[in-house]
Amino acid sequence: MADSRDIIVEEDEVDCRLSTWIKRNDRRLNFNLVNTLCRKGLIKVNGIKTKASYRLAIGDVITIPNPSLSVTDDGSTPKIDSKLAKLLLEAIILKDEHLIAINKPEGLASQGGSSQGTRHVDAYRSTLQFGAKDPPRLIHRLDKETSGILLLARDVKTAGAFANLFRAKEVEKVYWALVEGVPKREKGILESYIGDVDIWKPSINLGLIEKKKRAQYNANKKKALTFYKVIEKIGSKYAWLELKPATGRTHQLRIHCAELGNSIVGDRKYKSGEDKNSQDLPYSFKKLFLHARCVNFVHPISKKITKIEAPLPRHMGLVWKHFGWKI
Repeated sequence: MADSRDIIVEEDEVDCRLSTWIKRNDRRLNFNLVNTLCRKGLIKVNGIKTKASYRLAIGDVITIPNPSLSVTDDGSTPKIDSKLAKLLLEAIILKDEHLIAINKPEGLASQGGSSQGTRHVDAYRSTLQFGAKDPPRLIHRLDKETSGILLLARDVKTAGAFANLFRAKEVEKVYWALVEGVPKREKGILESYIGDVDIWKPSINLGLIEKKKRAQYNANKKKALTFYKVIEKIGSKYAWLELKPATGRTHQLRIHCAELGNSIVGDRKYKSGEDKNSQDLPYSFKKLFLHARCVNFVHPISKKITKIEAPLPRHMGLVWKHFGWKI
């Protein structure tokens, strides 16, 4: 466990001022404290002392002091949860000299927040070090509720190379989702503008979807683009969607499915009505049915065409089996 945490800058955070980004992501820090920590070099970007006025770029790794990782409320050193450490080791689906890929369980955060504590992948990087000089570092993030492929670079060179791949949009991500109802079209493109109000206060906007579609541009929103395809369906009740995000906005797939009129099963945040706990599913609606199934890229070090697939989590696997869907 370390006394700081690393957070990766993703596409929807590009060009944000460092001080603004930190205040959004860590409520313990006010403007003056952020400036002081930057001046002292305690907040770094890509391992380098950086001014608070720095504008973020995709793939930047921001290091923030995090006392909660090194000391508990009573002053004692926190213990590593052996069960969680074992779970992460068992979740490894690829490991080479440069890269580790894990099948992140649903309900486990990728990185910590101001109230996240130590139950997140980033706090257990040393468990995945395997004798390397430094612990691996996360290359990207997944929502806490989303399961599937999470990549970690085992050295600085690989981390930088993958940041370039993501910046150039040369990493293809494929997600699987179970949605309520069936889209009118078998495949299509979902396009909209997503801003903070859509992410944090979705209930306000659920009645304004058509208005959003008509909006040409909004300075506080960023364009989001997703390709979707129906793989299987159960009458008009449920559909298995393949989702390929072309942009990386926060909660993009969840918002786009809701705008399509086919909310992801288990997504209570972006749904207008209450879950019905349908009798035709063998598993509770309480978990999100969204899985990062596959990533495709040319390995930036070995130059090999690489495809990584992650098995479905238990709650999704049971439903797929129940419906007779072949993977």
